[in-house]
Amino acid sequence: MMSPQVSVIIPVHNTKNYFDKCMESVLGQTFGAIEVILAENLSTDGSAEMCDGYARRDSRVRVLHLDKAGQSHARNAALTVARAMLVCFVDSDDYIEKNMLEELHSLLVEHDADMVCSNFVYESDGNVQANDDDDGKVLVLDKKQATEKFLSMEINNSPCTKLMKKSLFANLEFPEGRFYEDHAIMHRVAFGCDKVVWLRRSFYYYVQHAASTVHVITPKKQHDFFIADYGRYCFVENEKSLLGSDYVRLLNLEATRCFKHFRTFMRNRQSDADSEARADMVAKLSAMSGNKNLKNKIRTRLRIVKNTFWLFYFIHIAFRRK
Repeated sequence: MMSPQVSVIIPVHNTKNYFDKCMESVLGQTFGAIEVILAENLSTDGSAEMCDGYARRDSRVRVLHLDKAGQSHARNAALTVARAMLVCFVDSDDYIEKNMLEELHSLLVEHDADMVCSNFVYESDGNVQANDDDDGKVLVLDKKQATEKFLSMEINNSPCTKLMKKSLFANLEFPEGRFYEDHAIMHRVAFGCDKVVWLRRSFYYYVQHAASTVHVITPKKQHDFFIADYGRYCFVENEKSLLGSDYVRLLNLEATRCFKHFRTFMRNRQSDADSEARADMVAKLSAMSGNKNLKNKIRTRLRIVKNTFWLFYFIHIAFRRK
């Protein structure tokens, strides 16, 4: 088999009811110079056997059976063995249009880009929700423009709608043991690019179902979301010279998001048992309260958390808990 040009990385964990549709969409790509790495970890529903079956039937498929759970661990492990210079991620309960890789690869070569981004649509019970950003435009962005659009979430922060150079992950890993790992890392991937192309068209179908992690918000998930946005806040602060006129807007965006994550965490009665997470967030918000580049409204909220916690609790929590 010729050396692949694209490594398609698919973490697999207990998704047997969706896996065939995912694999059919990937193996049926009009761009055929691919390898498919199935990073299976601790499945108990027959998904592991399905992975092995695909590897027997198609020489482009490789299987990693991992002894540690977690989507980030699966992605990181697959990246270490990927043979192609370009990578694409697909979740095993989603699927893609048959021409996705061909379209993205063509733009990457045409513009000599480090990453090509596209959009996604949600599918629930067979119904597809249109994406308002799907106007078909092609935007060519430099490092600053791309980083700003990821931080603003104008470009979605999922790695699954992208074709990227593997070298972008040379000094980056998906954070393991945490939710919202994409939100924590993709702006840094964009920051590593000299040129990014955004094709404003959806090829990726993000399938919503009862087992989707997004449906149940636990205190740990809210804390992880806070940690991801706090990392983005620190990134904005550290890269103010690059971000220029966007710096203050982005700093306030991330500070506001951090406050809202903490407020949501506190409103969940289950969070009473997680004093360590609460203390971590209070400490980080308190440190942020001294940043004079924040607007008065958010600085006031952060100072209340730091200095008058009972007032914060009375205003935002006492009568609004689940």
